[in-house]
Amino acid sequence: MADGALARLRGTLAALCVIGWLAGSAAHAADADTWLPYRDANPFVAASGLPFAPPVVPAGSWHVEAIVSASNTELATRAGAESLFYDAEMHEVRLMLTHAFAEHWLARATLGSVSVGEGFLDGFIEDWHHAFGLSNGDRGRLHGNGHEIRYDDGHAQVTLARSLRATTPLLLDVAWYQPLREGRWLLGATVKLPTSHASVLVDDRAVDASLWLAAHGSAAQTRLPWGLRLGWMQRGDAELLPQRARGHLPFLDARLGWKLTPAWDVTAQLQWHGALYDSHIDYLRQASTLTLSSGWRWRNGWTLRGGVVEDVPALHAQDVTLFLTLAR
Repeated sequence: MADGALARLRGTLAALCVIGWLAGSAAHAADADTWLPYRDANPFVAASGLPFAPPVVPAGSWHVEAIVSASNTELATRAGAESLFYDAEMHEVRLMLTHAFAEHWLARATLGSVSVGEGFLDGFIEDWHHAFGLSNGDRGRLHGNGHEIRYDDGHAQVTLARSLRATTPLLLDVAWYQPLREGRWLLGATVKLPTSHASVLVDDRAVDASLWLAAHGSAAQTRLPWGLRLGWMQRGDAELLPQRARGHLPFLDARLGWKLTPAWDVTAQLQWHGALYDSHIDYLRQASTLTLSSGWRWRNGWTLRGGVVEDVPALHAQDVTLFLTLAR
């Protein structure tokens, strides 16, 4: 266990909880249209411009969201000439700032900081898998240093063999929206801009652009918030596995929630993306993740939300991610 990493994460989580507690103690209506601020945390994916779930904010207002997450993967695999060794945990702190301007327009900026190290999730994940009868795969058998990622296909090599902290790429979203009877639909675009030279596993240095169409809403009779998005990403000239990088890929997000009370909701979100690389290793091909989350909203507008993300199927995306968000 890395005591420094654990202390930093505990401090950040404690700060978010204190802010949320100070925000108020009386409940208000739950945020029906909230998407979960997540995407595949696999560094071979997160270094690109794959968009987060669509922005949502009432007309004429601002929305700020702080996210703290920890994701962990242990695997060693080989397919043909390709090999991948991954034994690392990633901690990320991210800010999202959204503004609804003019009559039907939204804009969002997303920036974060990521650190790579040993972390503290190994024991928890192994117990989690045992509790539900799931396989731990390579967990506990790799004998790595806890901050090591190596890929080799005989021609290209990608190596991260040290602890690292760096700024994530900047993602900018703009969307035009039109109200529906019980929600809205959006036509949007996302642009990714490079920010860091620390490692191609944090920022692949490409300028990526995406177009997407989304709809979301909440039926008052059923208390079932829902959302659906389909998009297409065009990739720039990536420095991460450039000979294998694909120039474009589709992605799909779907969300379904349940408002247990006016202030408390639970939400499930399924996200899929096409392959970013021409590879025979599952971890570098198309992947999907399932996010389960619960949120509580206070009367003055602050929402505290926590969740867990699992790769579905296993070994195609980041294994397990835990996250906590505070938004208003």
